[in-house]
Amino acid sequence: MEAPNTSLAPEALRFALYNRFLKGEAKVPQMPESLLRVRRLLNDPHASLERLARTINSDPPLTAWLMQYAESPLLLGFRPCTSLRDILSRLGTRRLHNLVLCFGMRNLFIGKEPALQRVFRARWKAALERAAYAAALAEASGLAEVDDALLAGLLQDVGSLPLLAELERWPQKPRGEAALHELCEHLSGDVGVVVMTVWKLPTVMIECARHRRNWPREHIGKADLADLVQVASHLAAPVDEQPLATLPAFQRLRETCPGLPRDPSQLVETLVDGLARWRLLLGSRMSVSPGAAPGNGSAPFLPRA
Repeated sequence: MEAPNTSLAPEALRFALYNRFLKGEAKVPQMPESLLRVRRLLNDPHASLERLARTINSDPPLTAWLMQYAESPLLLGFRPCTSLRDILSRLGTRRLHNLVLCFGMRNLFIGKEPALQRVFRARWKAALERAAYAAALAEASGLAEVDDALLAGLLQDVGSLPLLAELERWPQKPRGEAALHELCEHLSGDVGVVVMTVWKLPTVMIECARHRRNWPREHIGKADLADLVQVASHLAAPVDEQPLATLPAFQRLRETCPGLPRDPSQLVETLVDGLARWRLLLGSRMSVSPGAAPGNGSAPFLPRA
């Protein structure tokens, strides 16, 4: 395959990179192997719950994370879960699929360059914070299922992962972290749409990536998941040029969920307890070590913000 032209201006570089993804010349990451195994079983009408439990048990960190999720207030019922089989039965097919993909996301980037690793870790840390806000906001508003919001928050910037991996083939381009982040900000949404389309994820998830920085976005009807994730993203990392109170997504969310505080600062106060819980869940087993290359199958700890 012909090597990419590395002597390009920033705008031309962005166009060239995106074209490589559209043409299939740049590598789109495969779904996490743990999810592929679970997907095959979930699609097999003859697969038993016991077989599914054995498959998940073969991945101890994933098993521990699912058990921790099952202890959240969302799943606490009158009868406690005493086994992984009980947990899987309570989670259900769609929720299990979402949670396994959430957990597997942390190992999708396999770059070796320190500069690219640093940017990946920063963006993954931001994704965890955005997902925590999205889950807490879904829990408080009832607008979406919490696991859908959790996954959408993590996937909103998924396009950055293959972008950073592809840049290893462009060694002459600057490796300044600010420039790399700017490149991701420009292209992550478009590349994320490509990635999630290849993965055959629901359109509602794809739209969250497509509109990740489309702050003026307008649409007819009630607030949707993309609106919720936009608000969560703004709460996690406020955008100076677009105050939350004037964000169309926030205005639709308030109209759709009148029980939510109308004042942004009061909304943050409402989310405090839920946010702490989701930060704990996401930070405990889904972070990437500052000293280890992502993608090595481990799940070391990165201190939470």
